[in-house]
Order: sequence, then structure tokens, then C-alpha cells
Amino acid sequence: METLEAAPGLVCFDLDGTLVDPLTGVRNCLRKTCAAFCLDMPDEATIRGWIGFGMRESLATLKALEDPKRLEAVLAYYWERYREDGVFEHELYPGVFHLLHRLKRQGHRIYIVSAKPSLFARRIAYQFDLNLIFDDIFGSPLKGQWQPKTEVLRGLAAQGTIHPGGVFIGDRGVDMTAARDHGLEAIGVGWGYGSREELAEAGAECIFDTVPELDAWLRLRFPQPERFDAFSRSE
Repeated sequence: METLEAAPGLVCFDLDGTLVDPLTGVRNCLRKTCAAFCLDMPDEATIRGWIGFGMRESLATLKALEDPKRLEAVLAYYWERYREDGVFEHELYPGVFHLLHRLKRQGHRIYIVSAKPSLFARRIAYQFDLNLIFDDIFGSPLKGQWQPKTEVLRGLAAQGTIHPGGVFIGDRGVDMTAARDHGLEAIGVGWGYGSREELAEAGAECIFDTVPELDAWLRLRFPQPERFDAFSRSE
């Protein structure tokens, strides 16, 4: 009697604080931007609290940026610095590369759903040789209001890209909320910028403190054999 193998799964990842550490790039771009516009540089705790959310909305909390036109000018300057330097000042968390490759070799559908503009999310994936691992990369628009993760997932569900029963892995409470809103398993990681309390309160079903712990759980959650070359299913 033949044994039926489990079907390939759906795995969505947040980017900043989950796959890559963006702090150095964000901090340096903010420093240049604040110097150019004579703004007070936010402290470290404030910057860390911004990661995972919209930069326009975060900058709007600074003094002297009440004028919408000045806010847009500051935001445009920040993104230009980010385009030139910031995207190259990220660090891939140890172990992430091999974890993603294994999932790809198993044949799963793998996506990035990021709070940052998709243009930069794609560039960051490319520089770490991850662009062919993901079936697609989704983010916020470069211009316009920041779109909460649950709204991004709502659009992806409407077009059939995601479906209940998959997994969403992230470091922020908004990731856990978005996952639960759309029938995805909410998995929190403790090495990013959201606290364990934030993740738990938002409904994380599991929280892992290290990449090896997450990898071990994923091996149990998705036990399918490795069948594909990691780069053969790129689209």
C-alpha cells in the first residue's frame, strides 16, 4: 500500500527582524536625514520601535514635521539615502539561508510579506542571493500610506496567493494579528524587534528564540522530502 505524502505547504515570512537585521541601515539613513533637515535624531529605543512599521508614519512623530509637504520631502530624502546605502547595511541572521533553501527544496510556496516598500525588499533579497528562493515578495508602496500586514494579506487572499492552513513567521505583534486574521499559523521569533509579550498578546501560537529552534520546528511541521533544486522553481 502506497503512503500518501503531505502536500507542499505555504510559508510566509516577515523580512525585517525575522530574516534580516535592518537596524544599522535604518539608523545610518535616519542620521543623514536628520542632519540634512536639522531634525533631532531619535534615540535608539525609538528607532527600534519603528522597525516593522511605516516610515512615513514613524517620521511624522518627530517634531518640526507637522507640515505634510516637509514630511514628504524628508521621507523622499530618507528613501534616497536608503536606496544608495541603507539596503547594503543589513545583516542576514545566521542560519536563515540554509533554512530557506531547505524549504525550497521541499517544494513549498514561500513568500516575503514586508512592511517596507517592495522595491527595497526585493533588493535586499537579491543581495543575499535569496531572490530565487521566494515565489514572490510583497511590501508597501514607496509612496502613499503604509498598509498594515493584515490588509496586505487580505489582498493576497483575494487573489488566491495565500490560503488558510499556511504559516506566517514574524517578529511583531502585527504579524501575528495578520496571520490569525487570515487563517495562518502565527509563529513568532524572539530575535527581532518585538518582545515576547507583544507576540504572545497578539496570539502567537509558538515563539522561538533562535533560528535553529525555528528550523527544528519547521522540519516537524513540514516533513516532506527534499525533491527540487533550490533555484529550479523560480518564476
